[in-house]
Amino acid sequence: MNGKAAEYDYIIVGSGSAGGFVTLRLSEDPDLRILLLEAGPAANHWTTRIPAAARYTFAGGPRNWGFETEPEPFMDNRRLFQPRGRTLGGSSSLNGMVFVRGHPQDYADWVAAGAAGWGYEDVLPCFKSMERYRNGPSPLRGESGPISVMKVTDNHPIETAFIAAGQQAGHANPADYNGAAQEGVTVFDANVDNGWRSGTARECVAPAAGRPNVTVLTGAQATKVTIENGRATGVAYRHRGQDVTARAAREVILSAGAFQSPQLLMLSGLGPADHLREHGIEVAADLPGVGENLQDHLEVHLKFTCPHKGMTRNKLMARHRILLAGMEWYLFKSGPASLPPSRVGAFLKSSAAASHPDIQFHFWPYLLEGWSPPPDKDGYCFDVGPVRSESRGRVWLKSADPFAAPGIVLNGLSDPQDFVIFRAAIAHAREIAAQSAFDFCRGPEVSPGADVTSDAGLDAYVRANANSAYHPCGTAKMGVDAMAVTDPQARVHGIEGLRVADASIMPVITNGNINAPSMMIGEKVAHMILGREPAAA
Repeated sequence: MNGKAAEYDYIIVGSGSAGGFVTLRLSEDPDLRILLLEAGPAANHWTTRIPAAARYTFAGGPRNWGFETEPEPFMDNRRLFQPRGRTLGGSSSLNGMVFVRGHPQDYADWVAAGAAGWGYEDVLPCFKSMERYRNGPSPLRGESGPISVMKVTDNHPIETAFIAAGQQAGHANPADYNGAAQEGVTVFDANVDNGWRSGTARECVAPAAGRPNVTVLTGAQATKVTIENGRATGVAYRHRGQDVTARAAREVILSAGAFQSPQLLMLSGLGPADHLREHGIEVAADLPGVGENLQDHLEVHLKFTCPHKGMTRNKLMARHRILLAGMEWYLFKSGPASLPPSRVGAFLKSSAAASHPDIQFHFWPYLLEGWSPPPDKDGYCFDVGPVRSESRGRVWLKSADPFAAPGIVLNGLSDPQDFVIFRAAIAHAREIAAQSAFDFCRGPEVSPGADVTSDAGLDAYVRANANSAYHPCGTAKMGVDAMAVTDPQARVHGIEGLRVADASIMPVITNGNINAPSMMIGEKVAHMILGREPAAA
């Protein structure tokens, strides 16, 4: 069956980290009619609410698109899993909740790449207006925004040892890595709120959905943007088995993420002309950069065992302890289930020549095997890797079927400098692990193993074991060059009434987890559309 829905002023495709903010801010004008399309279900399942349940949502299920790359040519031809949120809140409903704005230099790099108006001084007001910082007043932090951000203070003794050991190794311990200084070992900020995940489903989409000018459709997958005479006029989507076309009187905003926003652009006739013709798609605008410039962070585990049974958080994965933690969360919103998976880490330089941190650590107070820490083993992990790289991948159409997954390849490790930074990251981790603060829990290094010290050995380990940090971005980059897809107002080049607002418009990846910058993009683009400045935070 086919049908036509009502006309709206703005249609937003995707309710994730950016799309949730676009929806919230546009809905504040009661005269605007807003339609939000989300392919997945509501975010009312316990796995999208309990912080510690992130490992369940990451692993798969109906709220996860569960993409996979093509064989990665520089990573032993391995296919890498790519979890993406398929529910209200998008990936903010299944990620690890680590809140990292990025370094000011990241945004200077955006400006240098052609994204005028996106320097740090330009984006800081948006970072402030979107957050509700819970660790005291600061001129660099917001106090009244939707997203609750706080440092997790209930840290395990091994996490405390990591911070102490980092300082023993000569690294700083910044008071606020999202503030004046980033470099050093640190307790992470996390978007949690009194035991709940604080993502855009809860903090943005839910309040917007309660307004009479907003329609939120779940289970509604966009199939293309309709374009007439060089202008986006609406969105075709499938909802409950029916194909519907909704019209947009003003604009369509794609917030479907770094894989699906470029896929939708191409399905709509916007992309590399020859590629579109291969799939029988009529070309509306020849945009060769659509799907190109894919960037991500890679990371690899250094694993250490602990000689004392029951000392690490592995013991919490025993079935009875999981049940107890779940009961404590249900009754009091406290305890292990109320904590995000990774609570401490580091931002370090690979060498003195680095202008700002180019390595990130996530430290885990348990030994990991796959998605789950085995309850019968004890240990801890350093998850380390570069946060800046010249390696670039791409996204393309494997089919003109809008319900087929796009082709994805990261081309991770295609830049030889990646190995140099990985070696430096591993050296930093080993130096920290050797400090006296770890004496009470130190066991042998089991992966890659203390005997793996040569460049060739370390590089082989990285090729065989590095994984995605699940931070894809850059596939509809802002700029003014021939490969730019969007302008600095996030408008698609050559088409009126169409913007992209998500991580795909980043010209260059930021040097940390990208959920916070993605939220900022939604906040900033919404204010651009409304022609106003962010409210004072």
